[in-house]
Amino acid sequence: ETALFTRAIEQANRLKPSFVVLCGDMVNEADSDEQVAEVKRIAGLLDHTIDLHWVPGNHDVAYDHNTPDQEYIDRYRKNFGPDYYAFTHQDVRFIVINSTVLASPKTMPEEAKAQLAFIEAEAIIAGHQRVKQTILFSHHPLFVESANEADNPWSIKKKYRKPILEIAADHGITANFAGHWHRNNIVSENGIEVVASGSVGYPLGDDPSGYRIVEIKGSEINHK
Repeated sequence: ETALFTRAIEQANRLKPSFVVLCGDMVNEADSDEQVAEVKRIAGLLDHTIDLHWVPGNHDVAYDHNTPDQEYIDRYRKNFGPDYYAFTHQDVRFIVINSTVLASPKTMPEEAKAQLAFIEAEAIIAGHQRVKQTILFSHHPLFVESANEADNPWSIKKKYRKPILEIAADHGITANFAGHWHRNNIVSENGIEVVASGSVGYPLGDDPSGYRIVEIKGSEINHK
């Protein structure tokens, strides 16, 4: 994984994108200082002119890889910065969330409530800014088969998925880019495309390790 992440950073330096997003699980063990240091060492090889945006995964904020914990969220914030935030590039607004608190069987209700409010507020702000696109980044995809799928280990819980999809429909969130699956998965429903990209590190399906290139032109999103 050290070698693969290094190669991915080298490819980013060659391609010179506007920015790079890591969609979570930067480390395997949330309490490992050694793993955090290695991730940040390799990330530091990225050309300083290219912005890097972190997205927390379940391995980053959960001691057991599933259950989020305030101690580990605080640790993540210390090492990587806010676990949910938004940024604008040109005429596109990007919203980043900590999906583990929306996907675990034992969620943190206050954190989950705060994030839902944050997503709605940011989507409204994006509408006032008249951006051409609003895109959501998360570790867990909103859904992997359909918007009405039952709760499962791979996507955001229906309890939180439904209000996020309502916000998306009301305020024009057109895509959700995620990870978590360790394989590629693309599905569209209700005006939103949900894209889970295979991992830079260890793959779980037939898709090899890799990265995704996304190009946005006006209202069009193309990726490979």
